Amino acid sequence: MTNKLVVKQGEARTITFTVKNALGTGVDLAGAALLLGVKKDKSEADYTFAKADEEFDKSQAANGMVSVNLSAADTGQPEATYIGELKCTWAGPVIKKSEDFFLQIKRAVTS
Repeated sequence: MTNKLVVKQGEARTITFTVKNALGTGVDLAGAALLLGVKKDKSEADYTFAKADEEFDKSQAANGMVSVNLSAADTGQPEATYIGELKCTWAGPVIKKSEDFFLQIKRAVTS
């Protein structure tokens, strides 16, 4: 996934994340609980929308790849650039956060 994803308002889209270590090897996410959080500004306490662990496709998790569907309701937000983060939690107090990415929602053109 690139650091910027552009979607139209109300567009459903599947996004895939690949989490790599410093050596460029995929991190085994099979045992991790995942949370995707998206908000308009880093300073906001609450997410505009979020995706919980059970919403992820983890069929490639052992290789560091996971996917999640953004629904039309998720992307039906006001036109803006949002900040997203993928949080991975393993057993015990270990939480890792991926590099932030930007989700730009563009106004949909309707007739």
